[in-house]
Amino acid sequence: MTDSETPVGNLTLRTFIVLCIAITLGAFGQVFLKMGLGAQGIPPGRGLFETVGNIALAMLRPKVMLGLVLYVTSTFFWLTAVSRVRLSVAYPMISLSYPLVVVLSAVILHEQVKWGCALAGLFFICSGVSFIGIGLGRMGESRKECTSR
Repeated sequence: MTDSETPVGNLTLRTFIVLCIAITLGAFGQVFLKMGLGAQGIPPGRGLFETVGNIALAMLRPKVMLGLVLYVTSTFFWLTAVSRVRLSVAYPMISLSYPLVVVLSAVILHEQVKWGCALAGLFFICSGVSFIGIGLGRMGESRKECTSR
């Protein structure tokens, strides 16, 4: 099989794992960004340059830097995934990050979560969007077929 005949669009176990790694790293990245910003956040500047300077200073905080590293690392996994799977398959799978971020926010950041509402909402988001991704992921296409359309 040549590169032009390599199947694309199929959600395999391997690409699902790569997507899960990207999603998990991105979620932890968001949590560390929030931890690094803390209660002080980013102080507003009196103008554009001061605001950008305050953002740059915030980015130098250790936990913010760790969050950025995790988020950038998740991007490498994301690029790998979308190079192997159609975006219409991969992107809906990001809905799996929602429950992870809610749980991490409650456990690590000690944010209060109304679990009854949260679980119901997360269930509907994840199941609905994941059905889209899984349904599309079972459609077999090859690059040759895609380019001939």
